[in-house]
Amino acid sequence: MLITNIQRFSLHDGPGIRTTVFLKGCNLRCPWCANPENLSFQKEEYVKDGIKGIYGYEISGEELEKEILKDKIYYEDGGGVTFSGGEALLAFKELEPLLKKLKEDKINICVETALMVKNELLEIALNYVDLFIIDIKILDDSYSKEIIGGKVQLYKDNIDRVFKANKKFIFRIPLIKPYTCNEANLNEIYSLIQQYPPEKLEIFKVHRLAENKYKSLNKKMIEIQEEVTEQDMKKIKKDIEKFAINVDICKL
Repeated sequence: MLITNIQRFSLHDGPGIRTTVFLKGCNLRCPWCANPENLSFQKEEYVKDGIKGIYGYEISGEELEKEILKDKIYYEDGGGVTFSGGEALLAFKELEPLLKKLKEDKINICVETALMVKNELLEIALNYVDLFIIDIKILDDSYSKEIIGGKVQLYKDNIDRVFKANKKFIFRIPLIKPYTCNEANLNEIYSLIQQYPPEKLEIFKVHRLAENKYKSLNKKMIEIQEEVTEQDMKKIKKDIEKFAINVDICKL
């Protein structure tokens, strides 16, 4: 497997204290992506402050298991491991032997996903994942294909399968104008979450903390033309709470 980072003592990637593994490679191209180093499926050379380095290193399932189990003592209050990316589910065939071992060790498994993946990969995840953290992005099919390269019907079918499998899931909405934060898209989101009510829902406005990573790859981060305001966030939170759904405004 190719990963870029193992982040220990994570507090925002699922319940409790977690070890977050960032897998390299994604099938989407969201203009606002906060992890540009995880988009490519290949190792990439970067330059920071005149110093060259490589995003991505290979690790075996056995090595990754050892790294995760180093933190097992901290998982007692509901913590565990979270697989992130990129699109973590794309690596689940390679991860499956490790997932089996983690379940045998009673390690809670969480995955952060855009959920626009093939049936066979989601089926593997349904066998092992305790909590899905699912992004809601653009729900108009033609606009989704144009902007991020994602198929909305595949996404909705996969949500339906997670829901019918009685799996715990959280929705997470990155708010950025005009892509995800517009009246038509928000109304589509409100319809979706009423049909598939989550454990909770997290909203956050897209930030520019990844700008230096884009520069290190000689890429330019998207210019945010219109900021999502605190007032916008509060209104969206209030609108969602009308559906008896618990909403957190996340400061990422």
